[in-house]
Amino acid sequence: MSQMGIMIIFALSYNMLLGQSGMLSFGHAVYSGLGAYFAMHALKAIGAGTLAWPVSLLPLIGGLAGAFFGIVFGYLTTKKAGTPFAMITLGIGEMVFAASLMFPGFFGGEGGITGDRAAGAPFLGIPGLTFGPAIQVYYLIAAWSFACMIAMFALTHTPLGRIANAVRDNPERAEFIGYNTQRVRWLMLILSSFFAGIAGGLTAINFEIVSAENVHAIRSGGVLLAAFIGGVTFFFGPILGAIVFVIFAVALSEFTKAWQLYLGVFFV
Repeated sequence: MSQMGIMIIFALSYNMLLGQSGMLSFGHAVYSGLGAYFAMHALKAIGAGTLAWPVSLLPLIGGLAGAFFGIVFGYLTTKKAGTPFAMITLGIGEMVFAASLMFPGFFGGEGGITGDRAAGAPFLGIPGLTFGPAIQVYYLIAAWSFACMIAMFALTHTPLGRIANAVRDNPERAEFIGYNTQRVRWLMLILSSFFAGIAGGLTAINFEIVSAENVHAIRSGGVLLAAFIGGVTFFFGPILGAIVFVIFAVALSEFTKAWQLYLGVFFV
């Protein structure tokens, strides 16, 4: 259930690119993965006593890190649309994955970095509410999931969300009426990266480890499958797709090693 909540945020953030703005990305795990890394470093600082920050708000650090890299990478990738955009995101994803193995000082190498989610003061000063037990982490993830769902749904009804749909459907006409389509795509990617970073921060709390797998292309492909399975043209589609994907990846994988085959058949 915790993984479902995280995947729901991740899939909805991806749908902000694909379903709402028409941008097919093959490297969306970059933003969630880097957000997870920064959140984990913050968690280690909390445990060491060098950072006074509540663990419950740790996903916010991941979100801000994701948005920062969305600003940096998005400025380059959103200059193009369609297939060139997809290929550039794939290249950046591979670049970040390679960097995660080349710079062990920050990324921890193949072993990754770990932290203790029970570090720091108890939530709201309530004794025992340290997010050590898995059920407490689940309620934290559920709260963040509902908050992010409401925020992303509200975004679809803003002028930015509407013009993103226009850029998706007819970018030339959007330019004719005075909108900078590259800027619209860039803003949507930054916001999408923010929510992906929140999903990464929750991943760090849930598993207490972040490794190179978090920025791997397989994770980017997984969120693409989840969004498509549920339906990218429908806001609540990725929520359903995330639930189905986690059922295959977590529950079904306990019974058979061929779960990816069944997921592929289901996807087709």
